[in-house]
This record gives sequence, C-alpha cells and structure tokens, in this order.
Amino acid sequence: MNNYLHLTSKKIISVLIIEDNLGDARLIKEMLKEATYYKFNLIEHGTLSEGLEELVNNEINVILLDLNLPDCSGLNTISVIHEKVKNIPIIILTGRDDENLAIQSLKLGMQDYLVKGKIDPPLLERSILYAIQRQKAKQELELSKKKIQKEYQRTNFYKDIFAHDMSNILQGILSVAQLCKIQLEEHDTSNDIVDIIGVIEDQIVRGSTLISNIRKLSELEESDMKVEPIEIITLIKASIDNLKNAYLTHNIQAKIKANQKKIHVQANHLLLDVFENLLMNAVTHNKNLNIEIMIKISEEDLKDISYVKLEFIDNGIGIEDSRKNLIFTRASPKNNFSGEMGIGLSLVKRIINSYKGKISVEDRFKGNHAEGSNFIILIPK
Repeated sequence: MNNYLHLTSKKIISVLIIEDNLGDARLIKEMLKEATYYKFNLIEHGTLSEGLEELVNNEINVILLDLNLPDCSGLNTISVIHEKVKNIPIIILTGRDDENLAIQSLKLGMQDYLVKGKIDPPLLERSILYAIQRQKAKQELELSKKKIQKEYQRTNFYKDIFAHDMSNILQGILSVAQLCKIQLEEHDTSNDIVDIIGVIEDQIVRGSTLISNIRKLSELEESDMKVEPIEIITLIKASIDNLKNAYLTHNIQAKIKANQKKIHVQANHLLLDVFENLLMNAVTHNKNLNIEIMIKISEEDLKDISYVKLEFIDNGIGIEDSRKNLIFTRASPKNNFSGEMGIGLSLVKRIINSYKGKISVEDRFKGNHAEGSNFIILIPK
C-alpha cells in the first residue's frame, strides 16, 4: 500500500507526532486545528519506540519527529527511524536553529526541518503538504528508474544474443568461404570466382569485426573500466595468431621488436581489441601480396609519466594527412571512407583514453603516406 497521500482525492491527513514535550505537542495540535485546506488526524507518542509501533498498526501519511527523545537523540534518531521507514515523509522538529543539523537531516532523507518557536499554522500546514508531495514525486521517480533499468537489462540481453548468434553465423560462413576458395585454387578455377569469394570473405570479417566493436564500445560507455598490470608481448602474439587464423589465404609477415621479453602496462582485457583492430587494419587496407607488419616496443617519458611506446608499422595503402585525425572519430557521412577504420579506430582511441594513454598515426616514411602507416600508442607503464 502506498503511504503517500493523493491530496486531490482525500481530505484527511493522518499525522504521527513523536514528541516527548507535552507543551510542544499541544502547540502543534492547536496549529493544525487552524489548517485552511485539510483536516488532520493527529496521533501522538512520546518515544521513538512507541512511534515505530504505531506505524505497524496504522496507516500514517506524515511524521513530525522531535530529534531529542527519551530513547534516542540527535542524528541517531533520524538513522533509526529512516532505517525502519522508507515511504513516509518525515519532518524534523527541533529547538535548535542549527543550519548544519538541518542540512545533515535533509541528506539523511528527511523532507523538511522546522525550528520550534518559529513555526506558525500556515508554515506547518504548507510544510506537511509539500513533504507529502515531494515523497510522492520521489517514489514515482524511483519507480520510473526501476522500469528504465528493467528495459535496459532486457535490451542488453537481446543485444548479447544478437551479437553472439550473428558472430557464430558469420564465422560459419567465413569457414565455408575459405574452404571453397582453397578448393577452387587447387583446381585452377577462374580467378574471377576466386576473387568474388575473396570479397565475400572480407565482408564477413568486416561484419564480425563491426559486431565485436559495437559490443566493446557499449561496454566502455556503460561502466568504469578498471586497469591493472598487463603483459603486452604475450597479448600481441595472441593478436597475431588470431589475425592469421582470420586471413588464412593472406601472406602475413608480422614481427615484434622489443628489448625485453616481458613488458607490463596499466590496462585491461580490452587491450587485446586494440591490437587486433590495428593489425586487421594493416591487412584490410593493404594491396600488397606480402603484408608486412612490424611492432616496435620501447619506452618514453612525457611530463614525468613513464609510457610504453608501441609502433604498429605496416606497408599498406597509408593515410592522407587530411584524414589522420578523422580516422579516430566515429564514422559519419562527412568523414567515412572504405574499410572499418571509422568505428574500429574510434574504439581503439576510447580504450586508450580510458588507460590515460595517447594514440596517433604517422607515415611509415615521412612525407610519403602511400608507402604505409605507423600507428603510435603510448600507455602508462
């Protein structure tokens, strides 16, 4: 049962007064007798325990609570009653004109704070009516939040099902396409058919990558991702293996150049997606028969911060200077271009930013973008 009052449909308001001073309680009663708009049914108790027992037996619309009672005092009174009472508005009555106490009371969930000796009938009635309305609004807001959360969870559930099943479907089609391509090449079939299957293969990989990237972007936006020490050379090797498995018909030569066997950075599991996106771009944006990728790892200090520097150097088609910044933004009609760089590198940048790192791109050979690219990542050690 709702404990707040629909003021437009009910003329009697049930008020529980928890006040041990008989004079103050009597004064409150007299003031409410002068109420202009509503009638008040007043129930009075002198201790907190008696007041809480009353709440079990009767429906109360609002509580007027003295902070200093025989069985409880100060902010502790608020803590005790707020633990027991969640849906009934509570107005504090106190003899102290203490602004700090008033602020603390409101923070703990009280609806209003009235100082004895400064209350008149209109103020008291108005405080009660406003407290009831605010409590009603608060409960409706909480109900709306619960509904939104439920819909959000349902949407995530369907999103996960779609992403999981579509990934499986695309992987199955990709495997068949690769088998067909291998069989056709062995039987010296027309190059046109082989090329068509190659296009199908590339589109399947792009579709699968898009689904994965959208899931990761969603994950980044929905939570505050924690970082921890991550060993990157093992992660890069795993990324290279995944790349070669995804492009069985491509001749990929990927090498790692580092001065240490193990290097750690402050990151998390999404770093694997960073490496896989960069490696995949080096393949999909490459027209050479032999795809070359060099990953150089070194260290660099900037503004008293020690970074691990990773350079992903490829022999692909390169990136024009006018597009070097656009590729890190989400794809749009104004800045989109072929391949999955748009959302892929947007994802990469978001992940790197979450590590408090940096990413940029340069020409493989300075001044000649057509000879390949060098993606430079800085991640805190």
